[in-house]
Amino acid sequence: MPMTPEQVAEILRLREAKVAPKQIARQLDLRPAEVSAFIRDRAEDLYLEKARSGDLQPLQACLVNQSAVQKLFPKKQSLLTKLRPQIRQGVEGMGQVIVARQEHNRLLVGSYLIDYWCLGVKDAIPPRKMGTSEYEKFLGFCEERFDEPFVDITLEQAQAIVFGAVDYARSLGFEPHKDFNPKAQTHLGLRPETLLPIECGKDGQPFFMSGPYDDVDQVVKTLEASVGAGNFHYMTAIGGPGMGEIDLLL
Repeated sequence: MPMTPEQVAEILRLREAKVAPKQIARQLDLRPAEVSAFIRDRAEDLYLEKARSGDLQPLQACLVNQSAVQKLFPKKQSLLTKLRPQIRQGVEGMGQVIVARQEHNRLLVGSYLIDYWCLGVKDAIPPRKMGTSEYEKFLGFCEERFDEPFVDITLEQAQAIVFGAVDYARSLGFEPHKDFNPKAQTHLGLRPETLLPIECGKDGQPFFMSGPYDDVDQVVKTLEASVGAGNFHYMTAIGGPGMGEIDLLL
């Protein structure tokens, strides 16, 4: 049964007074799970309203793995190569964009695992709060999994990588991962009317590299339907560290 307007108003009043969800549930004769879900949804709605009005937290960092810059922004890569000539090639076709915003004395961090050769957003972490040490540990873990450094990019470049990969994947018949929800999207900022140009696919065609959680048969059928047999390539197994998309993001 939906909550009554009176119950909603009382929950908001009690939360404003710092009353715990379990205590609120007890006072209003509601299930704790109901109250917790309402509070969570309310917080998300408020965040989205604030973000859509352009009132996002200040940007602290925008990062992506080095090989993604090399492939998607070759002009930036040429400068980076001069500065750090011994950089490894990393994981081709895959990128991880990390966007960190400052929220008081903590960081609000969102992460997006991108397959820019075919599937678009393969996984995402909607923004979550991290302390500085937790953030540095997370970044170090990502660099270890990709076996390459992460480099600074602009927010416009981050938007181009994520939204551009989504657009490309949708043109092939693939939707983003379910965790690429409105909160995760809004953390990137409002999508520009025109994205910076990037080239998705490999050598002008989709190239599907299967991960441990991909339905290979379904992906191949979708590609055959969207671009036709012979107009794409695929590899049914990937090896090496960092390729499991769940391991990469947890």
